[in-house]
Amino acid sequence: MVHQPDSTTATGAPAPGPAAAPRRARRRWGLLLLLIPFVALLYPPFYASLTPRLAGIPFFIWYQFLWVIIGVGVTGVVYALDRTREDGP
Repeated sequence: MVHQPDSTTATGAPAPGPAAAPRRARRRWGLLLLLIPFVALLYPPFYASLTPRLAGIPFFIWYQFLWVIIGVGVTGVVYALDRTREDGP
């Protein structure tokens, strides 16, 4: 059997230690924020109605469009959280 070098030793990167696990766990809670828009749009019968209208647009349409905008905001927050963790210690 031929011994294959570990990819971390081949690149010179240090092997992941016990400190990598808490960092990964902290990172995951931010990713859970991405579930908010998904869950809000998961069950269409909840928002499948014509009223209330907003500027003549049925609720079904503007509710989904609102979640597109909220989804962009949530994605931006998750991205910012991830960037600050990479830049920090």
